[in-house]
Amino acid sequence: MFFDRILEAAMRRRLFAGFLALSVFTAGTPALATRLVVKIQAANPSADKAQPVEIRASLPARITTNDIVNLAGLNLGYDVKSDSYYVHATIQLAPKEIVVREVELNDIWLIDEAEVKTLETRAAQLSGLLASTPHGAMAQEANNAVRQGVADILQRQDENQITRVSPVRHIQVYEANRKALKEVRQHVGQIENLALASGINPGDTLVGDDRGAAAPRRHVHFPVAFGEAVYKITVRNSSPTQSRRVPVRRDLPPEVTIDDVLDAGGLSVRFEPKDGVTAVYDDALELAPLETKTFDVRIRDKWNVNGPRIDFLGAKVVELRAVIADRFNLGAVANMLDEAETRLAAIAGENGPAEFTPAYIAFYRRQADRLDVIEQDLNRIDAALKPLETKRGFPLPAPDKKTTWLIIYVILGFLALLSLLFFLRWFVRSS
Repeated sequence: MFFDRILEAAMRRRLFAGFLALSVFTAGTPALATRLVVKIQAANPSADKAQPVEIRASLPARITTNDIVNLAGLNLGYDVKSDSYYVHATIQLAPKEIVVREVELNDIWLIDEAEVKTLETRAAQLSGLLASTPHGAMAQEANNAVRQGVADILQRQDENQITRVSPVRHIQVYEANRKALKEVRQHVGQIENLALASGINPGDTLVGDDRGAAAPRRHVHFPVAFGEAVYKITVRNSSPTQSRRVPVRRDLPPEVTIDDVLDAGGLSVRFEPKDGVTAVYDDALELAPLETKTFDVRIRDKWNVNGPRIDFLGAKVVELRAVIADRFNLGAVANMLDEAETRLAAIAGENGPAEFTPAYIAFYRRQADRLDVIEQDLNRIDAALKPLETKRGFPLPAPDKKTTWLIIYVILGFLALLSLLFFLRWFVRSS
């Protein structure tokens, strides 16, 4: 069932202990220097009785299931609204007991040193090959920017290792380095494009980005008719003797609009401006003793929509292959197209979760992310090939300054002669 939440808290008194969740990042042991630990502390404030304590703590941004090393006995959840993971559990604690759970994560806030070195090497090699061409000065300027950018990235990363600075600082520097790396990639892409325009093969593949490449556009590939998904909501009255009238509200995932709700299953629908989401609700749901009600809310499936996009990108690969068919120096582009085709085939063969759950939404969101990367690569190729398009007409060199002024004087003289002839003709007729 989707988000099976039982509203026992609204129908009977339930004792909750106070808890404190502290997301504290620390370095791991020396053997695990590339790992971080999220320390989560929970406490029972009662001095005389044991009671359950609920724990919930969000994991840092960018974390995926592949980055989690140890959940420390907690459960993993996925927050559909924030598109992030969290850990949660209910723990029985003795009076005044305090427990600390340590969730271990891989340190993903690191720029791959080998990657930036590859970018630096590519820029240096190609700028050297372009030195004797008309693009030599431009390539050298971009190469200098790459060299400086790589040096800055590596220096900042070394100075802000998790063993040297606070985790917050470590992550902040990573985010700054990501922006710097994007600039470096664009400079490398500029040099690669200059090489392509000069008839030079830039390498086995294109490793730089193109500032002019179009961004991925997911919505363009949405199907005309969406499938359906069923959002199940279960509400239970735990009282064996008393009827209850309780308010019920469930926020739908952020992709869902009011028009996407095909059947609210007996609930009402409204948009919540404060939260920016569509919600289904009943302000006064009546429940008999021990009664359980389940509402099947049918909505448009806005997640399992990647099929048309896979087909579109596959056709784009075929189109780009035709463009480079008669080019002898585009091995890098051909290799990128081969890789894109392989990745598309792998995605097309994936089987997502059958039931509509948070895992279902997470699966297709991450699949769309991977298609974004492929589309960006194809857009980068498309942008790189533009200077190679065949131009019509004769490629004549631009005239120098002296010739330009001579042409201007000839045109002015010709216009003056026409004006004189017109005047003389008019004068003869009028006399």
